[in-house]
Amino acid sequence: MNDAQFDRLHDQIDAHAKEVERFHDEVTVLSRQVANCDRLVKLANASLGQIDEKIAEAVQVGAQAQLSADAASAQASAAATAAVHTAIGELVGTMHDATQAAREAAASLDTRRFKTGAWIAAYAAVTILCCVATAYVTSRALRGNALTPEQAQYIELGKAHEALLGNASDKELKQISAIRNRPPRTK
Repeated sequence: MNDAQFDRLHDQIDAHAKEVERFHDEVTVLSRQVANCDRLVKLANASLGQIDEKIAEAVQVGAQAQLSADAASAQASAAATAAVHTAIGELVGTMHDATQAAREAAASLDTRRFKTGAWIAAYAAVTILCCVATAYVTSRALRGNALTPEQAQYIELGKAHEALLGNASDKELKQISAIRNRPPRTK
């Protein structure tokens, strides 16, 4: 091998060594980029986990708000029913007393008998009408005011979550469904 061939071979080896060094530098840069992407993926997964937890909390709060609203409605209805029963019981007692008084008055005053009976019937009808109206107004009033501020806040929060779910895209709904169907984490 002569000097020119040896120099050419040496130049080729140097060029190849530079190519290898450049390749190693590019691999190092690529490795750093992959590591950065891996960190970003881990951060995204952590964020998704937090979002999953918040959505689960929102679903639970919505369910609790619905239960609270149902319980409050049942309590208001029971209170209105009890008030109607009490009023009717008092009305029956009053009607019994009034009827007895009418009988005594009829026995002593035949001419006043018809007027007294008519008055008692009108009184009973008006009283029953007032009792029914009172029960209806009480039922309506208690239905709207039977909630505590905390229950009202839960209901509003549930409505807000329902509105968010109503505006969710198909992709988001699928993600929410996947989150709901995910087994609970064990600690």
